[in-house]
Amino acid sequence: MKLRRLVGLALVIVGVYLALNPVVVADSLGKPYDTAPRLMNLRASYGGAVLGIGAFLAWVPTFRPWWRPLVGLVGWSMAGVGLARLTGFLLDGTPDTRQIIWITAEVILAAGSALVLRRAASN
Repeated sequence: MKLRRLVGLALVIVGVYLALNPVVVADSLGKPYDTAPRLMNLRASYGGAVLGIGAFLAWVPTFRPWWRPLVGLVGWSMAGVGLARLTGFLLDGTPDTRQIIWITAEVILAAGSALVLRRAASN
């Protein structure tokens, strides 16, 4: 359990780094980063995903019942991706319509997951 949390926290740190430095990802993978939406996607897809998975590993208390970690993984992943995308909104410029659609979906999935987990905990 302790090792899982340490790995999770390490992934959170790496995810934050990647979200704040999308050009590192772009250069490593040969991805274009010539527009604000491309930078936002790099932040979200790579930094945000790693951040969310790390947060999930640091959070998950148990892997039973099976549905709880699944819902938690969706919630934490979408929270990480959404946070990185919002960082892009602040640092890269005005988001396009597709970015607004993505952040809306991420917020809905993260909030829905949190609601399911909260209701299950109160039962």
